[in-house]
Amino acid sequence: MELASGDVMGNRETMIPLDEALGIVDDSLADTTLPTQQVAVREAVGLVLAADQKSCLDLPPFDKAAMDGYAVLGGDHCASYRVLETVAAGCLPAHVLQPGAAVKVMTGAPVPAGAGEVIPVEHVRIQGDTIEVRKRGRDPNICPQGEDLRRGDLVLRAGMRLGPLDVANLIGCGITQVEVFRPPRLAIISTGDEITDDPARLGPGKIMNTNGPMLAGLAQQFGLEVVGEQSLSDDRATIAAGLREALDRAEIVVLSGGVSVGDFDFVTAALSDAGLRLHFTTVAVKPGRPTTYASAPGKAVFGLPGNPVSVFLMFHLFVLRAVARMTRAPTPMREFPMPLGSDFRRRRAERLEYVPCRIDQRGTLQPVEFHGSAHLTGLTAADGFFLVPIGVQSVPAGQDVPFMPVKGWP
Repeated sequence: MELASGDVMGNRETMIPLDEALGIVDDSLADTTLPTQQVAVREAVGLVLAADQKSCLDLPPFDKAAMDGYAVLGGDHCASYRVLETVAAGCLPAHVLQPGAAVKVMTGAPVPAGAGEVIPVEHVRIQGDTIEVRKRGRDPNICPQGEDLRRGDLVLRAGMRLGPLDVANLIGCGITQVEVFRPPRLAIISTGDEITDDPARLGPGKIMNTNGPMLAGLAQQFGLEVVGEQSLSDDRATIAAGLREALDRAEIVVLSGGVSVGDFDFVTAALSDAGLRLHFTTVAVKPGRPTTYASAPGKAVFGLPGNPVSVFLMFHLFVLRAVARMTRAPTPMREFPMPLGSDFRRRRAERLEYVPCRIDQRGTLQPVEFHGSAHLTGLTAADGFFLVPIGVQSVPAGQDVPFMPVKGWP
């Protein structure tokens, strides 16, 4: 669904399904890919891999002891052994194993050639320079070379957004430099004569600007570079000028507020004034119905509702979708079935609804106290959202519903 500027108001009430809206975002960015750069692995947390990474090493790189104990030859089952030496982690054995002989090894130390078993220290009795075996287990307690990975094995695929664990794995495989996509540049515009960033300026009809700081924080959390954050009044020309400036600096622009059908909602018109191609203005999702999307070559612009819960949800559904397409990464949002802990009912069912919920101690989903899309503090008790499809007015307790976690991401 694409709208010419003159068709915007006439089509405002035509909702499109969420899947269709996401498909439009995908198609509009099909030819957009961010440039890549080489960075040190230690500096790559939060960045997206642009190429597959293969191990430079066998892991482990040598046969090593899985615990403190005594290494003996394979098949050499004696009641006692003479101890030749002690080998610490990072050192090499100096003696060759022989029948009836053992080498004491610390956890992580290389085992002598031919070793087939490490007898744990707690399974022996020490008598001078010999040990008496009190118990033998089935586990050899040796980690063989290449047990985890072989040189040349795939470690991580392109499109992976790197976290601390990924960085540790790459370094462990001998990889110190990686090719990554440059972080997407994001510009944030909060609109509305009613918002202020200064509590001293609060007065009748004024509210604090929560959307701008929240979007900036979410961008930082997901590895985006914020190149601008501003608040603009409800004026068509002002918003259009702000958009042009933002588009000069960023690949993604996110506006909040001014996308509905009120007398002072000018964002949709300003998108056209700024020369953008308008794709849709209304999505069949709750909260977030008046979500608007426009694009230009290499650019994605989202007009989100002013209510902060809608902004939070639409950022995860749409903005992160655009980021994934620009970096050729998988879409980060996850959904999986979980049982509902109590009956759920709603009066209207023409939209896909995302219901804020928490996971209780029984492992079921419970809606949190929620007064609507302006109730931002209600989200602090939520672990995510469960989904209620279009056409469904009630869901009984115990039935599985799709659950989308958001707390603690990424």
